[in-house]
Amino acid sequence: MTIIGKTRSAVRVATLGAWTLGMVGAAQLHEKVARKQKSYRIWQSYIKIWARGLVYSFGVEQLLVNPVPAPAKKARLVIANHRSPMDIALLLSHCGGHVLSRDDLARWPILGLAARKAQTIFVNRQDHNSGVSAIRQMRDILKKGRTLIVFPEGTTYQGDEVRLFHAGIFTTIRGLDVEVLPVGLAYQPGSEFFAETFLDHIARVASRKTTRIAIKFGSPLTARGTHNEMALTMHQEVQLLVNEARNAYQGEADCSQNPD
Repeated sequence: MTIIGKTRSAVRVATLGAWTLGMVGAAQLHEKVARKQKSYRIWQSYIKIWARGLVYSFGVEQLLVNPVPAPAKKARLVIANHRSPMDIALLLSHCGGHVLSRDDLARWPILGLAARKAQTIFVNRQDHNSGVSAIRQMRDILKKGRTLIVFPEGTTYQGDEVRLFHAGIFTTIRGLDVEVLPVGLAYQPGSEFFAETFLDHIARVASRKTTRIAIKFGSPLTARGTHNEMALTMHQEVQLLVNEARNAYQGEADCSQNPD
């Protein structure tokens, strides 16, 4: 990492901490002076602002292959392939809602505080009781007609191959009126979170001048079939979207290298 890269990384990481604390403080203050029933809308508004600020401050260049779908009028389950912690900020910035996340995030400094305040659902995939509790919390959110963001691969990977989805996630929508929104993400090669610590990854991504990510939203789908059938169908949908996002990413890169 060059001197410029190290400096850029330090500034961005410090900005992330200050921005997160500032947004949490502002949301809490707003919540105190507003009526109690507005609490959810207040936090959702600040979550989107926080996510957009994070994406911008880290130099992420988004290529939106198609328009972001209109806000859901009922419960929505957003599913996507998982390549980096940045996925969370990207999808929150566009869709809002709640996120299913690994349990150790709750203990991280600053980000853990923000995640708890945002009512993130934490799960330890090695603990059966934790998984059962997470599914119950996810169903509670969907029953309220809210948006939930999940990454059914279960962890982050490199490249565009979408790994098999954990079918258990789709048990959360059984018997509920939920629309499923598939999303495909195609990252600039080498910018994924893989074989490194979280802090090393954040520092590395923050050191880059820009990180380019293509996003392709699918059409909202009605949940049908068993949880195993849904896992297979949604895996195929997301893989198609990832492929289309990669094609758009590559086309954009080719145009920038060979302008008319």
